[in-house]
Amino acid sequence: MTVIERQLVEHLITELQGSTSSWQNQIKQRYPHLTAYDLRLCTYLKANLSTKEIATLLNITPDSVKKAKHRLRKKLSIDPTVNWGNAFTDRIG
Repeated sequence: MTVIERQLVEHLITELQGSTSSWQNQIKQRYPHLTAYDLRLCTYLKANLSTKEIATLLNITPDSVKKAKHRLRKKLSIDPTVNWGNAFTDRIG
């Protein structure tokens, strides 16, 4: 990753964390068992980032992101056929 790409990623992360803090508080209240990693993944999924983009941000493989998404679906009791954006809108608002 180049210096410019790293700066863009850091900026994106800062923006996502700042703009979604109230949303994260809502999801924490509804699902208190979620870890900080789960909340970060939820934020990226709500921002409609692809598996590859999330993998780059978290510095893990796309397969690891897929596994994490699967585990998160289990924790939130989300059906595999439901789109992530719809899942968060229906559950949190």
